[in-house]
Amino acid sequence: LSPDENGTRDLSTLDEITKNWQTFGDNATVADIGLSDGDHIMFEFSVLNKAGKMIWPREAAAKAGRVRRLAEEDTEFRNLLQGLDKEGNIMLKPPQLTGLDVDAMDSTGRWYQVKILEVDIVDEDSDDDNESLDRSKEADSRARKKVKVNFEGGHIEWIDVESDRIAKAGRFTNEAEQQDNGADSKSAGQGGAKEADAKSKGPVTVKKASTVDSNSAENTKLCSYPGFGACGLSNIGNTCYVNSAVQCMSYIPLLRSYLLSAQYKATGDLNKDNPLGTGGRLLEEFADLLRAMWSAKYGEKMPKNFRQKLGNINSQFSAGDQQDAQEFLNYMLDVLHEDSNKVRKKPYVEALEDDWMVKNNLPRIGDEAWRRFLRRNRSIMADVAMGQVLNTVTCPVCKYSSRNFDPFNLLSIPVPTAADVIFQVVVVRRATAANSPWTLNKPRKGDKKNQRFSRRNTKSPAGPPSDFFVAEQYVIAMSRLADSSDLRHQIQKASGIPGIRLRICRGEVVVVENDASNDSVVRTLTKINPMTEKEGPCSQLAMKKGPNQDVAPPTLIVAFESTLKPRSMKSSNGNPESLEDTADEEEDGELPEDDFLPSPKEEKTLRRYMEIYGDEKECRVVDTDPFILAKALSRSLWPRNEDELKLGLRVDAKDKRGNWFQGSVIDIVEKDPSEEKAKGEKPSAYKREVVVHFDNFAKKWDETYTMEQFDEGRVRPLYSHATPRMKPADFYVHHRFLNRESDDLVMFGQPFATQCYSEWTGARAGAQILAQASRFLQYNSDWSSPIDLDDPTSMDRENKANRLYEKTQTAISDLIDLLVDYDREYTRLGLGLSTQNSNDGKSQPFRNPSFDGTNLSTSMTKKANALLHRLPFEVFISGMDTAQPTNGNADPDEDPFPFSLVRTVGNFMNARQIVVLHWKENPNDRKSSSSLKDPVLYVPLPLEVEESGVEMLRKSQKVGKERAKRSKPGNGGIDLGVCLTEFCKSQNLSLDDNWRCPQCKDFREGKQHMNLWRLPDVLTFHIKRFNMSARW
Repeated sequence: LSPDENGTRDLSTLDEITKNWQTFGDNATVADIGLSDGDHIMFEFSVLNKAGKMIWPREAAAKAGRVRRLAEEDTEFRNLLQGLDKEGNIMLKPPQLTGLDVDAMDSTGRWYQVKILEVDIVDEDSDDDNESLDRSKEADSRARKKVKVNFEGGHIEWIDVESDRIAKAGRFTNEAEQQDNGADSKSAGQGGAKEADAKSKGPVTVKKASTVDSNSAENTKLCSYPGFGACGLSNIGNTCYVNSAVQCMSYIPLLRSYLLSAQYKATGDLNKDNPLGTGGRLLEEFADLLRAMWSAKYGEKMPKNFRQKLGNINSQFSAGDQQDAQEFLNYMLDVLHEDSNKVRKKPYVEALEDDWMVKNNLPRIGDEAWRRFLRRNRSIMADVAMGQVLNTVTCPVCKYSSRNFDPFNLLSIPVPTAADVIFQVVVVRRATAANSPWTLNKPRKGDKKNQRFSRRNTKSPAGPPSDFFVAEQYVIAMSRLADSSDLRHQIQKASGIPGIRLRICRGEVVVVENDASNDSVVRTLTKINPMTEKEGPCSQLAMKKGPNQDVAPPTLIVAFESTLKPRSMKSSNGNPESLEDTADEEEDGELPEDDFLPSPKEEKTLRRYMEIYGDEKECRVVDTDPFILAKALSRSLWPRNEDELKLGLRVDAKDKRGNWFQGSVIDIVEKDPSEEKAKGEKPSAYKREVVVHFDNFAKKWDETYTMEQFDEGRVRPLYSHATPRMKPADFYVHHRFLNRESDDLVMFGQPFATQCYSEWTGARAGAQILAQASRFLQYNSDWSSPIDLDDPTSMDRENKANRLYEKTQTAISDLIDLLVDYDREYTRLGLGLSTQNSNDGKSQPFRNPSFDGTNLSTSMTKKANALLHRLPFEVFISGMDTAQPTNGNADPDEDPFPFSLVRTVGNFMNARQIVVLHWKENPNDRKSSSSLKDPVLYVPLPLEVEESGVEMLRKSQKVGKERAKRSKPGNGGIDLGVCLTEFCKSQNLSLDDNWRCPQCKDFREGKQHMNLWRLPDVLTFHIKRFNMSARW
């Protein structure tokens, strides 16, 4: 309390002031912070300005001082031009204005630093020619003046000295001068006066000699805004993390005052003996840096000394590499604490005993923990910038709660994940005997068993994930910055399917038949758009909110499991066998002319493959890659003469450009001797030529070859020259039906992805497609019309509908068996492992060039057609776009799918084609079809929903609606309190966190909860803004 004029103090408010101070200081005394009578204290406080904002007096004074200084400089400059001194009195000897440097604005509004070339005095008050020429000096000095200046490019103007277009040199070009500071000093030292004059005529890019002390150890630049602290720090390498942390610490008021005033020296706080600190070196260097920054002299400074001292003390920050700013800030706060620690010899302080903590309440425990902390830590940082958190970890086994009061100098708080993107993921599993038993687990025709494979676990799964489900739905929340690879990883965790076996697509359900009922299977189509490996971020993948929607609907993601389940092959030692292990050992190039037989090791492998290829599990449980069988089959069937040329022979052929490609013989043409004669060509000894269609090429690139070119080596066995295509053929299968009313072909339902090994025959690939299509034939009475249990005719219709689906499922199962069996038999005969259908009876194992599979393929086609007519759909290959299938007529290039033994799927399918299942109308038998409400037998996939995902989706929509109600236009920020709430939220620790339960004496996945217990006067936050991702 200050005394009044009489020297007395008003003590009426002392009690109130004392009470307020004790409340603010938690009843702390002056002695608690190490002060005694006679100590000088520096206070820095903020005040409320007229605008209602808190400002620091130094900042306000600096701004006001700058405005006042500029006004004084302008007045002094105007007086100088008029021949007046600073006080406005007439100068006895006015300075010569010609040649004076000034700032002038040209007619375009741009400032230049120029020289005054000429001065003109204009007297507007008198026109009397007889007036005495001896005017007084006062009248002469106060007359209007104009100055002549020369701008860049020779542009000359006269400017009135009272105009705002003229100012003191450096007033408006000072910023540019600082940017080029010191660059012209070299030319000045070399006598470049003319060059300097030329530059002085330029715009704001003019260069001048540096006014900064050249002896300074660090490069600095003038301060354009001389408010305290307005000083930038230059990077020395990738040191922006250092500069940002230093700037943050320089604006901690109480710490800044402590360092600028060197109070650590006056009070003896500088601790040079603390082994945990730097001996006071870094604190003193940091204080010197702050004095330069807050001296109002420099607008930019290069902290060389500070960086050098920092690197010498801590090698982690010695190089110019990028580091974490939060890590460096935490290190600096800790160093400042240890370098100013008043405790010279830290006593041993025991931890709080568990029994004592159980008997006392939390406030008492917190105060005792803080008191023990202060016994070893008494510094400016502990006084103003360090607080205390209560860390509680509960053991999930014994429910024991471990409570610790931990000090902190920096709070690292997260941005809440309330803005996560919600995805509704539908996982479509491959069809197997487990999840599609109505088709794939049916016994063979004539077999009396109820099912082909027995289930080991007869207990039905409670919910997803499970291999017994065809389709599963999950709700997955992803960070807005994550990408499709992160989404794939989350789908893998939810479904248990390896991410490499998932094909991720964005989905959109659209209405294609407006006239159909809402529950009709042909009303909607799920459009799919395949996603790349690194597509994103998720914020761009999410669906946008509609104009009348409070919350955006969840984005639909369809994940298809690969339909290929590779068969695990075991070698002789019991280890898994790869294709590389079983590949031919001969080097690429010419094969022995008459020796196409495999080596003993290869023959052993081939026989082991043939033992399992096409067995009961084929296509229903596992899938066999026929790569090595296809290579062996090509060599076994390799012709010795043109009579042994055959359809379906797999070859490597050299095209017209000399490049090798794999292909198949698709036609054998008899040469016409008359054509050769008409062309004037010599009759050839060869009467036949073959047409080879190359894999993944259009038909226009087909080429013809004769047996002569076979002998010359332009056509060789499969994969003897061409690079094998190990990646399976991947295509999409779409559903379609014919709308009789509009006569349009309409895509509908859920498309699905299918993979086939490239060397599969058309028969084996067709079996794969039929097996996967069988997922859409699980009949459910919910899809029929209502049944009246008291009406015998209603029950009869239901029974007939069941029988209709039963017949369809049986037909598909029998057709799969037929195709797989014939494919197996074709391979066995082609490899010479059976003499059946051999033309000359002279075949031997793995060399059967006389075998022709045309008859076998014709026999299979005849039997297959009888079953294909019983299917509820037809299979076509179309060239329609897979990403956007649209309504309309079928593609004119559409062909029936070739269920053939002499064509491979890799030879007749390419990446621009899809497979279409054209669903037929229901049978015309009214008694059997009247119970079906849809025009086709298609049944949507039975979807199993994860219950926790439904709850997550419900909560997300509820929170989104509440946020939409609270949100205001243009307000997209997050309150700091929300981040603090997220910081205090409970979280589950993993075993990697190495938390050991004191009671269980073992590592547990404890549940952690944080509480802010004691807050300092200055609270420093680190906001974890970014999310860790594979993309960033």
